[in-house]
Amino acid sequence: YEGADGSQSNCHQTTFGMSERLLGAVVGVHGDDAGLIMPPSIAPIQVVVMPVAAHLDEAVEPQASTIVERLKKSGIRARLDSRDMRPGAKHYDWEIKGVPLRIEIGPRDLSSDSFVMTLRTGGKDSHPIDVLEEIVSKSLEGVSTELRARSSNLMESKMAVLQSLPQKPSDLDEGMVYEVAFDGNDADAEKLEKSTNLTLLGDLLEPYEAPRICIITGKETLRRQHL
Repeated sequence: YEGADGSQSNCHQTTFGMSERLLGAVVGVHGDDAGLIMPPSIAPIQVVVMPVAAHLDEAVEPQASTIVERLKKSGIRARLDSRDMRPGAKHYDWEIKGVPLRIEIGPRDLSSDSFVMTLRTGGKDSHPIDVLEEIVSKSLEGVSTELRARSSNLMESKMAVLQSLPQKPSDLDEGMVYEVAFDGNDADAEKLEKSTNLTLLGDLLEPYEAPRICIITGKETLRRQHL
């Protein structure tokens, strides 16, 4: 736009709709056939504690409550699930909601001063109750690391380098994102998109370190783009 002094300046814009879009992306990337998988950093509930067979030992419920309070004091978002439901139904309910960690405490755990923890990313084990906070914190970090690795591997598996135009668009794999060296004008971009039935997504932040040959013009370029 033109400023008061007649000089040309760039506009600065922002959006208030990013949070919802980012959450939608998280759900789409990290979910699996069993339901959501919420990254610990944004999960409303990071740990759910479930008393098991509480009718067999009246100390189970108080111990479960104590675990929740200990976790909350250490800054972890924990919730007690004391609903009168079968353990399997509770596990399914919290699994589909994507809670990162599920803790069970029952009569046998009381007698062994331990608790059983299940990770939403897979894995179940028993741990001493005296290292509760340490184990839970490390496990939450582990879930985060695993989710990042999974999403990174998924992204890499869906990307390929396109060196030359296909003979026909159907020769390209469906659902892939292609990296191309491209530095043409609007007409060249239209030719590229028609030849591939794909849409140019724009330049990557990091250009090529050494010149490449533009897939359309045949000229050398450092511009790295996605289709």
